[in-house]
Amino acid sequence: MGALSVHRWALLGLILANAIWGSTFVVAQDVTNPAHPTSLAPMRYIMIRFGIAVGLMSLIWGRRLRRLPFQTAVDGLRLGFFLGIGYVLQAQGLAWGGSPSKAAFITGSSVLLVPLFGAWFGKQRPTAANLLGLAIAFIGFTLLCFPDRQELSWRWSDAVSFGCVAPFAVHIVLVERYAERSDVDALNIVQLGVSVLVAAAGWLALAGWAALAPPVPSALAPELLPLALTVRQMWELLYLVALGTIICYRLQTWAQRHVSATQTALTLTLEPVFASLIAFWVGVERLGARELLGGALTIVGVVVSEALATARARAPNET
Repeated sequence: MGALSVHRWALLGLILANAIWGSTFVVAQDVTNPAHPTSLAPMRYIMIRFGIAVGLMSLIWGRRLRRLPFQTAVDGLRLGFFLGIGYVLQAQGLAWGGSPSKAAFITGSSVLLVPLFGAWFGKQRPTAANLLGLAIAFIGFTLLCFPDRQELSWRWSDAVSFGCVAPFAVHIVLVERYAERSDVDALNIVQLGVSVLVAAAGWLALAGWAALAPPVPSALAPELLPLALTVRQMWELLYLVALGTIICYRLQTWAQRHVSATQTALTLTLEPVFASLIAFWVGVERLGARELLGGALTIVGVVVSEALATARARAPNET
């Protein structure tokens, strides 16, 4: 299989992962919505979702951990730290009243930092095609996530969500570097396990606060309520674990062996496109002309970047 063919399969893998991640917005909202009588608060949601995923992955690929290279353990530790911090801040911002569309925009704006962090870490610099595609996709991304000008107001919950931007951008850049030298499954088990520990550390700190100096802020109080989920929410959690975590992170880690961090960031702009389409399909949201234009521009940005990059790769072979 040629290099271009492998690259295309990797790109398709990332697009599939983003389609699944897009669907998780609707599913996760039902599991974590504090307005529901049964729901999971953000830190416990991350602990349970990633914890179950780590347990299942260990049953399937646990043998690969018996002779875990020290470097893979260190790489997984770094990845898990940034991934855990990003998820905690993203989920907490949503729980404190942030709108899903604005949270998606804030999270997706991490794509703008990926080229900067990539250059800072000394990895391959983004090409002009990458930057052009990123600019087009970001314009479409903005139109898609902000169909109503009234949504441009800023709240405290948005500031908390904004804290996830840098950790997610660093995570994308580091995955590209570490995936090349590590076993994909071992690396994912370690990084997701560390993410569980990051969320657990936050939860234990909150529990200690409640025990030593009560009361805790009302916005954090749901973290300490008894666990209660409906059967439907349990099935939704299983979907988030199996597809939204195990399959998606396996696809991302493998694909980033063959796709640059900037190209990965470009495919991530498709996540809100899929999220909006799925939300429209299940009747949660409506799509107008502005949203459709935004989604189309986002797709055009990804296609333009990939088409120009492919043409550039073929040019030396045709001369």
